[in-house]
Amino acid sequence: MKKIYQVSILFYFMLLGANAFGSHKLYMNIVELSDSVKRAQQKASSKITDTRPNRPSKGDVKVNITPFKPLARASASSSKPSADFKVLNNVKVYPNPAEDQITISYSLTKETNVTIKIMDVLGNEIATLLSQRLPSGDQNNNFNIASRLNSGYYFIRLIAGNETIIKRISIL
Repeated sequence: MKKIYQVSILFYFMLLGANAFGSHKLYMNIVELSDSVKRAQQKASSKITDTRPNRPSKGDVKVNITPFKPLARASASSSKPSADFKVLNNVKVYPNPAEDQITISYSLTKETNVTIKIMDVLGNEIATLLSQRLPSGDQNNNFNIASRLNSGYYFIRLIAGNETIIKRISIL
């Protein structure tokens, strides 16, 4: 396609040149142009053939495609932790936004050390609300925050064993 555009542009300029210098040069340029077009057509019409002595015929080519089979799932003792192995579950902080008191509820699957801290938006520790060993089961803790915090956004960091959960709260 590019070749056709080049030929047509060349032909256009030859016509312009013929009008400026006479028709004799036009005839010579058209003959040269038609020869180059014929050579381009001959190149395009030539086919590539396979000359190997033992080449396969069209029906001889067979391809075996095996479908993808994912690995079998590992047993229950896989390395990926599930919710059953987590120490800390169902963490809720309410009310949010809070004014003077917050309640933090969570569930522990085993007895562990629990630490609850309040952090500002820069990550600085403002206060430690709880730091003790708690038994397994559901836990509800109420904290009075009216005198400790100014209005703004804070983060509650709950640490149980080696797990950490961070919740955002807004203080009015």
